[in-house]
Amino acid sequence: MSLKQIECVVMVAKLKSFTKAANRLKITQPSLSQSINILEKHIGVPLFDRSTNPISLTHAGEIYISKANAMIELYNGLNVQMQDVTGFGSGKLRLGFSQTGYHFIPDALSQFYKKFPNADIKVSQVSSTLRLEKMLLDGELDIATLILPLNSSELNYKIIKQSRVLLALPITHPLSQKIKKRAIGYPTIALNELKKERFILPKETQRSRPIFDKIFKSAGFEPIVFCETETFDIANSIVASGIGACFTLPQFIKEDKIDKLMLFDVEDPLLERTAVLAYKKDKRLSRIANEFLLMAKTLS
Repeated sequence: MSLKQIECVVMVAKLKSFTKAANRLKITQPSLSQSINILEKHIGVPLFDRSTNPISLTHAGEIYISKANAMIELYNGLNVQMQDVTGFGSGKLRLGFSQTGYHFIPDALSQFYKKFPNADIKVSQVSSTLRLEKMLLDGELDIATLILPLNSSELNYKIIKQSRVLLALPITHPLSQKIKKRAIGYPTIALNELKKERFILPKETQRSRPIFDKIFKSAGFEPIVFCETETFDIANSIVASGIGACFTLPQFIKEDKIDKLMLFDVEDPLLERTAVLAYKKDKRLSRIANEFLLMAKTLS
């Protein structure tokens, strides 16, 4: 039983498909099937029930996977430890970020590469923080940018930045025209003043959407949804064009849009936002990964 066979079984179990697993492992499907067939003959029991759609684990397969994941974690941890011993400047780091990391990840990577030019870094940009959290738990990433609270108790984190989500209106909006821009802070607004306004909101699959839904419910009305987006950029652009209202963060407003928006503070505790760099609790982080955590903290 080789480590490669173990990884093949784990990937098929994870993706519930021989075809998808073969693509992910960059091998042909016949080769993958043959490898697992040989393993099953060696063990003496089938690991997968191939009669179901999608494919599923047998009882023996479930037992196998629980131990296989532990073996892979142990192997990866050993590799990390050996890299640290032999010189961590050329170690590996798998980093994932969503829009949460737009304002500090590029600068952090630039500084990091200057200090560790031989580091092997793979960066994945993912639109959903929920997807990032799953990738961390599945071992696909070492570190990812997330927003508190986390959904899983299996993750640790380092706080990077605390901020407050604001409400944006077009500068031409009647409520904006009543306000004079202040040097410090933002004018407050009661959300129920915007009952008849059209809102650009995150898609229902986005982590922030339930939070905004709760805020509207507390304000006593259901918003008129003009558009659903996956990014602050699109929402900001629509509002800057003179249409509707959106929730946003100042750091996500592009320079050419700043003068076309008026920002307001809704003063709701749910709009407090804490960005973190998260990692799996039971996973040993390499020295290169810990160096990145420290550098990102200082640059945020």
